[in-house]
Amino acid sequence: MLFHFILGFVTSYLGFIAPSMLNLTVGKIFIDENKKSARHFILGAAIVVFFQFLLSLIVIRLIHKFPHTLFWIKNVAVFVFMYLSFFYLNKEFSSRQKVQQICNQKTCFSYGIKLSFINMFAIPFFILTYSFFISKGWLSEEYNYLLSFGIGISLGVISVLSSYILLVKKMETKVAKVMVFFNPLMSIITGFLAILTLIKLYF
Repeated sequence: MLFHFILGFVTSYLGFIAPSMLNLTVGKIFIDENKKSARHFILGAAIVVFFQFLLSLIVIRLIHKFPHTLFWIKNVAVFVFMYLSFFYLNKEFSSRQKVQQICNQKTCFSYGIKLSFINMFAIPFFILTYSFFISKGWLSEEYNYLLSFGIGISLGVISVLSSYILLVKKMETKVAKVMVFFNPLMSIITGFLAILTLIKLYF
């Protein structure tokens, strides 16, 4: 079980270390609010990631039994990416009129849950890594081992997002300048993913 925990921890740490919606958001919260608010956000996000891993197991079994469901799952992903693209675009135009905070100390935990819930990157990542580990014989399908793997995943997410807090703390001035482009950047990324997924589905 220890091996499964470490495997889950390393997998999520490496998988979430690249700049992404969650990473950039926790950096912005740290700059706009404080470390405590950022940690509340991280905890909310990590809890959802654990359930996203469980959901990925259900999706894998569903696709094996009903292969055509993959088509509808991808359609849902298109709508989610489009929603996120317009969401960040709207936040950018709104922020030009008045200074907006992402969340405060009371709401950052729930915002972490919300943002992690609509983060569609995690589920396909877990599907691919889980399938790879199973094919290599590194992962057991027994409940206790999968639970240990899932807990490792959640703690890995907490660690990697906390690492971003330390990075931002050391480079706060430079990061603050980059964060000006946070909303447009996220709008472009999610919009691009929506178009890419749509092209793969219908063209």
